[in-house]
Amino acid sequence: MATIDQKKADLEGAIRELSNWEDYDARREDGSGAQDRRHEERGESLRNRVDQLAREVQDLEKKQVEPS
Repeated sequence: MATIDQKKADLEGAIRELSNWEDYDARREDGSGAQDRRHEERGESLRNRVDQLAREVQDLEKKQVEPS
């Protein structure tokens, strides 16, 4: 089971990766339909990963606060 510190590090990495994707997306020229679809799917995947990790970190933080 991952520790909260590991999950937070994973979340920070995912946020950086999403930020890099967003920077690239802002200056990227359109490609073929298939390229555009893959690019958008990658962005959606990164957003989902950030959301998932944020929820996991939040759940782990709640467990630390709750009495045993």
